[in-house]
Amino acid sequence: MKQVIVMAAGLGTRLKEITKEIPKPLLKVNGKPILETNIEYMIEANIDRIVIIIGYLKEAFYYLKDKYKNQIDIKFVINDQYADFNTIYSMFCTRHFFECDSYFTTADNFLTINLYAKYQADYSFYLLRPYQHFEKEEWTVELNENLRFINVNLHGHDGYSYSGVSFWKLNDMKYIKERLEEVDWNDKRTKKMYWDNILLPHLQEFEIYAKILEDNREFYEVDDSDDLEKLNNYLKGVNKL
Repeated sequence: MKQVIVMAAGLGTRLKEITKEIPKPLLKVNGKPILETNIEYMIEANIDRIVIIIGYLKEAFYYLKDKYKNQIDIKFVINDQYADFNTIYSMFCTRHFFECDSYFTTADNFLTINLYAKYQADYSFYLLRPYQHFEKEEWTVELNENLRFINVNLHGHDGYSYSGVSFWKLNDMKYIKERLEEVDWNDKRTKKMYWDNILLPHLQEFEIYAKILEDNREFYEVDDSDDLEKLNNYLKGVNKL
């Protein structure tokens, strides 16, 4: 069995007025909600189950279960702390589904190809963007010759960066679950943590590998209204990304 865990609980505040009535993952790109494009690629890649973590405007997502009921099993997990915590709490809420090989992804990634079919392995990996320079700070990764993580710079400007997509074998899912259950929820710093933060202190004991996107345009993250407009224009052939 193979599943995809989709983080879709956030407020999408950088899109301001646009996301007051519709959550960001359901905004239309190329005439279709971003998340629907993702789901249809998952079906095509023979994924067995999708676990969608919802919070903000959660009722807006419920139609998906009926729409795809004859094609894939969709489960919902509700994160009722979506306004107070970053993605770490979403993953904590989902830990009881850590029972098989799983992709993790964020629901605001618009895919231009089927990443779930193209990037597969019999080991766990993060899907990273190609090595490049960034004007703004990014999480950048230093890799060894076997593409194993050596170090992650949370304030990097040059390197391979996170794409928001990763794949985890069952044994590693169990390890991630153990680390999530050790989190101190009373620590104020926890609120700002991404789920990935829990693995950073364990890079030496826990082997993390990478696959590198062949083309940076294979997926596009929609952060704000400018991104949304730029992406729609690109798909219409108006501009380049």
